[in-house]
Amino acid sequence: MWLDLIILLGLNFVLYLHSLLVKNTFMVDFIWSGWPPILTYVIFLRLTSEETSQLSLPRLITLFPLIMVWGFRLTHNFLSRGGVGHEDWRYADMRVKFGKHFWWISLFSVYWGQTAFLWLPMLSIYGGVMNTQSYNSWDIVATLTCLAGIGLETFADMSMNNFINLKKQKKTDKVILDTGLWALSRHPNYLGEICFWWGIYFFGVGYAEKWIIAGPLAITGLFFGVSVKLMEDRQEENKGEVFRNYKRKVGSGIILLPPSVNLWLGKKLYGEIVTVDSEKESLN
Repeated sequence: MWLDLIILLGLNFVLYLHSLLVKNTFMVDFIWSGWPPILTYVIFLRLTSEETSQLSLPRLITLFPLIMVWGFRLTHNFLSRGGVGHEDWRYADMRVKFGKHFWWISLFSVYWGQTAFLWLPMLSIYGGVMNTQSYNSWDIVATLTCLAGIGLETFADMSMNNFINLKKQKKTDKVILDTGLWALSRHPNYLGEICFWWGIYFFGVGYAEKWIIAGPLAITGLFFGVSVKLMEDRQEENKGEVFRNYKRKVGSGIILLPPSVNLWLGKKLYGEIVTVDSEKESLN
């Protein structure tokens, strides 16, 4: 486990050096979707033949494809949104904020920071791969939870990608997507990611090392405590009252809630909806 952390630190350091050459951090985004499938395979290969013989084959042939599908889908979505050569807005803002100091600050804030955020959730993978208990009901729960997470992320991203394309083609005047899953949660894709990592953890229930629960707890804390605020601060800065009205209409940041409940919660948390000319279509 600690060797894997050192390897990940080293890999991100190589990508850091690459960013200094091209003056762009876009390659770091491939680590999030690329490293977990690789690590899963590496953990399995590192086991001795005796240890391998004690593992549950049904669990392995379920766990491996789920992680591969998750990684492929996430990478494909990143590429389809023009990820190659496109620097994440968070890192672009940091480049402006820190100016000439960004070259060294980025090593700790972007690359090794990414290592910490990724390594903690991946602790669940160890339990899933090395769990020697026979295939049981927890594996069924794990499979369904992972599939639900992948499906939720897929449909949320598909609808958002379609909305972005409609805006580019000037086929909609709406400022914010507030239909479908995005009418039930302001970040349904985040919920999908949380579900996926809890599903991976469920594969390891019964594994001797109980600390693997730190994996899903870390990813849940990351999205609830950090990601939502960062994304919504930017949305409010760019879209102002339009986005604030969206929060009043969809009060839940991550959990899926019925529209009526969302409206009630939004009013309680953020106040009444304010009429804004540029969002009339969005609020119909």
